[in-house]
Amino acid sequence: MVAAVRRGAAQRSVARCFGVSLHTVQRWVERAAGQRLDRVDWPDRPAGPQHPPHRTAIDMENLIIETRDHLRQASDLGEYGAEAVHRTHLELGLSKVPSIRTINRIFDRRGVLDARHAPRRKAPPAGWYLPEVSRAQVEVDSFDLIEGLKIKDGPLVEVLNEVSLQSGLVVSWPHPAAITAKTILLALKEITYELPRRPFQE
Repeated sequence: MVAAVRRGAAQRSVARCFGVSLHTVQRWVERAAGQRLDRVDWPDRPAGPQHPPHRTAIDMENLIIETRDHLRQASDLGEYGAEAVHRTHLELGLSKVPSIRTINRIFDRRGVLDARHAPRRKAPPAGWYLPEVSRAQVEVDSFDLIEGLKIKDGPLVEVLNEVSLQSGLVVSWPHPAAITAKTILLALKEITYELPRRPFQE
């Protein structure tokens, strides 16, 4: 069709000859304008704009990815997610900064979130919140009280439980009546003076 038009045939005549619309002939002639026919990109293209009208401009998408990469390397707090990128662009005074949700979609579309999983970190040492305990120099005992425990065909029972953090000692004191402060003091004396402890591992 384009060759026929270039040889001087009217576009309407070419359209009738090839059984297509005038618009089709005009479109192919426009695509081949200024080019040799053997160098024209002939494969058909979808109608409409190549970049969706409501999609973020490609230059802005590239800037978002570049900002993320920069923050990943340079952020003092190690923040390089969508919120950090959004905040950085606002601080730079950029116009039409995409929303955090849009930035996340761009991350997903560009594949920067693929195969990213939350890291599995090693648990802190037991008693990490108390230096001497974390170094196994002192012990910490945890207590809890179970109230209103019903034993089949028996009375209500209350149970005082104790667990030692470092040695792993576990002790329980069931009591057929309400556990009082006096009961707890007696249990503490039993732990202090009678129950053996395993040595700490330095």
